[in-house]
Amino acid sequence: MKNPFEKENHKGLIAAAIIGGLAAAAVAYLYLTDDGKERFADLKHKVKDLAKDIASGIISDKTGIAKKTVRSAADHVVK
Repeated sequence: MKNPFEKENHKGLIAAAIIGGLAAAAVAYLYLTDDGKERFADLKHKVKDLAKDIASGIISDKTGIAKKTVRSAADHVVK
């Protein structure tokens, strides 16, 4: 039988609530302010470039085609 007087550890729940609140505040900032919209556009552009770079590196390794060639093809496909 469980001891009703034993304290439970809620540190993980508290940490998750704090991290979730911070994430929600960051998303609200990005969507609700003009400066945030500019930062969101910059972040979106950087993520696209990073994804194209990673994908072209993987394709280049698997096919033997030069990474520069694969990257230029990816630039034409994803605008």
